[in-house]
Amino acid sequence: MLNKASAGVTKSTAIIKFATSRLFSVGGSALARSGVAVAAFAAALSSAAPGYAEYAKVSDDLSIYYQKSGHGPLPIVFVPGWTMSSEVYSKQLAHFSDSDKYTFYAIDPRGQGLSSHTEGGHFYEQRGRDLKGFFDALGLKKVVLAGWSYGALDVSSYLHLAGTENLSAFILIDGSPRPVGDDNSKEWVWYNRTDSDQFREFFTMPVLLDRQKANEDFAKWMLEDPSEENISWVSNISNQTTDTVAALTNEAGAYANYEADVKALEGKLPFMIVARDEWRDIVQNWVKQNAPSTTVAVMGKHLMFWERSDQFNAALDKFLETIPN
Repeated sequence: MLNKASAGVTKSTAIIKFATSRLFSVGGSALARSGVAVAAFAAALSSAAPGYAEYAKVSDDLSIYYQKSGHGPLPIVFVPGWTMSSEVYSKQLAHFSDSDKYTFYAIDPRGQGLSSHTEGGHFYEQRGRDLKGFFDALGLKKVVLAGWSYGALDVSSYLHLAGTENLSAFILIDGSPRPVGDDNSKEWVWYNRTDSDQFREFFTMPVLLDRQKANEDFAKWMLEDPSEENISWVSNISNQTTDTVAALTNEAGAYANYEADVKALEGKLPFMIVARDEWRDIVQNWVKQNAPSTTVAVMGKHLMFWERSDQFNAALDKFLETIPN
């Protein structure tokens, strides 16, 4: 059931709850030494725009924080990527704010943002169960489900678990349902099996050894405009996830493979892939071979829905119009 922390609980209340839980459940001294506690608290404060914090109680140990906008009958649920939060979808929340066709939900996955920072459950089979629990808690039906980056694994795990019965459409935003392959220069995967380019290691070990540098390198990689302000914004959001959970969720993803589930969408459900320019040929080749009816949009870099929000939102609107009533 929906747990809306009293009708008057604001984001700032959620921030205090978040900061307190981080300091006491993870270990205040360790977090303070790494700088994560301060950065995470600052990030939460910076996101405290007027509004209400809402939580869905999914299980005894997990409450999922979400933001929503619009008041239409068709729910759209966007899941962020590795160490990110619902804040990255601010421009989609604004876009759908007056919609009478859609209600847009942006969530914080387990261990990220303002959702519960649980001791366990930081693997993608559980993330799929978490999404099902979120839908059940809010009574969401016929969902348009979207995942960005490693959030593609969250939503693909849900697809593997629950199928398409409660979905109206499926969207992957610059994320693959199969992270590891033989050659990431030719296949729609993140990592080479041998990690010959050390890309997999880049998202695992540096977050344990030098989190601040890892965050900055991560932000520079995903942004078209790697300004100091933008890098700080990405870093502060990322710091809301602990070093250990960041490393663990990256490594757990390397063992996931939901490609068969996504291929099976062909002819059954409206499916959209949004890819960065670098992945243009790889994604188009995958679609041609496996799911030719897929809608494909290519633009910008990894954070294109934020940096190129007008272009992204226009492509999203066009795709949504193809969903049968």
